[in-house]
Amino acid sequence: MKLFSPDSKFMRAMSTLGDLMLLNFVFLLCCLPVVTIGAAVTALDTVAFRIARGTEGRILALFFRSFRQSFRRATALWLLLLLAGVVAVLDLRIFTALGGWLRLLRVPFILLLLMTFFTAGFAFPLLSQFENGVTGTLKNALFLSLGYLPRTLVITVLNVFPFALLLVDPYLFLYAGFLWVFLYFAAASVLIARLLEKVFAPYREPEKEEKT
Repeated sequence: MKLFSPDSKFMRAMSTLGDLMLLNFVFLLCCLPVVTIGAAVTALDTVAFRIARGTEGRILALFFRSFRQSFRRATALWLLLLLAGVVAVLDLRIFTALGGWLRLLRVPFILLLLMTFFTAGFAFPLLSQFENGVTGTLKNALFLSLGYLPRTLVITVLNVFPFALLLVDPYLFLYAGFLWVFLYFAAASVLIARLLEKVFAPYREPEKEEKT
């Protein structure tokens, strides 16, 4: 039957689904030490861009090669963004507990938290696709996130949705546990790669496009 032919749309879709499930599971395993989250996200994005372009190849080999190669920069990037996020959240809690006009002091930290989310949404995809230092990646991520704000908002929603759901409705989060473990993060990364492909295209070198 054509439906089960290796070249049929159904079988290609099933193959892609299997790749996403495997990729998602491996990604979560690599996030467990916490300090490795940056490298794991960068590796996930590396594979996601390949899947988005239909040139994924051996996804596990590509994932772990990117994980090793980007580890130092991705870890530094992750720790800086984590520090900014923690500072913003802690100060928000402090000033929210205060009364009167002092609550207005929350505003800069709300902006800091938003900028952290926006920057993170671009930083790791940038690191996965371009050779650049941590400072340059952060700067480019911030400028691009503000320059493409509608896409940035979609990317931010995709990135924070599971964690927001955990805070709002822990029962529903646990009920959807299979989704988080076996599909969501890989699928969201591919969607983000599709959103960013046109954004990154003008900055790609022709030979880079051939290699990735």
